[in-house]
Parts: sequence; structure tokens; C-alpha cells
Amino acid sequence: MDRQEHIHIVSAGEHIHEVYAAAVRDLQKITHTYVFADTDLYTNLVRDNERAKAYKTAAREAVNHLRTHAAFLKIPAHLVYIGSPALDSVVQAIIKIVSEHPSATYSFDLTAGSKDLSLALSTISLWLGGEAYYTFFDQKRDGSPTLLPVPGPVVGNMQSNKNYGRILALLYRAPGKQERSPRLLSRAYLYTQLESFYVPVRKKGVRSSATPSRKGPAIPRLSQGTFTTLLATMEAGNLIRQEPGPEKSRREKYFRITPAGELALLLAETKPRKQ
Repeated sequence: MDRQEHIHIVSAGEHIHEVYAAAVRDLQKITHTYVFADTDLYTNLVRDNERAKAYKTAAREAVNHLRTHAAFLKIPAHLVYIGSPALDSVVQAIIKIVSEHPSATYSFDLTAGSKDLSLALSTISLWLGGEAYYTFFDQKRDGSPTLLPVPGPVVGNMQSNKNYGRILALLYRAPGKQERSPRLLSRAYLYTQLESFYVPVRKKGVRSSATPSRKGPAIPRLSQGTFTTLLATMEAGNLIRQEPGPEKSRREKYFRITPAGELALLLAETKPRKQ
């Protein structure tokens, strides 16, 4: 079976070869690399001062190092010049790449390049459903590519459906604690923990699944079907992901919170609830 193509798109600039080395180490699925570079980077302008000239020289050398590294790993690396306006130029380049690799998946590194180029690539990453990375360097110029969390559409319902938040909170921290301690939890455990606190979301024309009580109002019941829908929606929204569990529990599904899920939870807990 042929390996699925994965396109890794990098914005050109200083130290990008170092970032790329970490990317190919962590993202072993990369099959093709495209380096998007502002045309100004490869143009010597009269207005360039010494600092600009030094930057351009360093950036070009970094791109050369990147391409040499890619060649050693037998990963095709192409240099793509991006003119102005950057978004239009990026869209044209992306359309060409997609037409040549229709079944590929994508990732983007936004660490280097101009603000216009980074913004354009960030926008395209959302349209293609690609992963966007950025490297935050410390004072020693050390750093590794960090996946930028991009919550899916389900985040808009976090306030109206409290069950999303409860599931994320279970995966984010142990009960009774505030500090971050992400956990890998089974579907059965999540169901048991949510069942007692389940809050039904009323929909017009849908009959309630509440259990009638003789002494008071009906007690809402969490059905397995509803719980499956909650998990599937959160997984599609990039809030949680399914992962392999312990060897003895191969038939059970296990879930972990994603970086996007952590961000969504913290924002939901911080934002005041609607009255």
C-alpha cells in the first residue's frame, strides 16, 4: 500500500532549517516540502540597510540548509516565490499544489517570513484542515515546533451545552483539583462520570428521555446514543481525540483532551455565563 502524501509548507526565514529538522523528526509523515518565500527575500533592494542585508543572507542560507537536509532524507523540497498581495499569491500556489497532490494531507510552519505571508498561510491551513505550527524560541534560540490549537465549530456551543465542558474537565484534570493534569480515560468511565451530572439540551420536536419521578420532576437520563453523539461531535471539533488504551482493554475506547480542547475549556471557564 502506497504511503499517503503529506505536504509540509514552510515560510522562509532565519533558523528555519533548525525548525525543519525538528519537524521532520516529530512529523515522520512528511513526504513533500514546499518553502514559501517572499520575493523580497531573494531581491536585493536599494533601500536595504545592513541589518536587512544580513537577514536576507542568513534566511537564504537557512533555506539552502533545509533543502540539503530534505534531500538527504529523500523528501522533495520546492522553493515557491510569493509576491504581493501575499494572500492571492499563496492561494494560487496552493491551488497548484492541491491539483498535483489531490489526496494529500497538510501541515504548515508559520515561524518565519513576513506577517502577510504567515497570515495567508494560517488562513489557508484552516481551509485545508491542515495543522499549523509555530516555534517559540527561548533566549538561547532553542525551541521546537508547537501545534497551534484551533478549536472546531463545536466551541460555539460550549456555553449552551454544559456537557461538553464537563467531559473536557474530566479529561483535563482530576476531580477536585484545579491544576492541569491531562488524563487518558475510557469511554465507560467518562459515561459514568457524566451520567450523574448530565444536562439535557432541549430541541423542538424531540421527546425528552428523562426518567419520571414520583416525588418530583423527571430526572434527565443520559442514553448511550446521546453520549456517543457528544463524543463524536467533540472529536470532529478537534476537542478530544481517541487513542489506544492499555493492552488489556483493546475493545474499550479511550479518549484524551487535545490542545484545542484545553484552550476551549479554559476560555469557557473564564468567560462569564450568559444570564
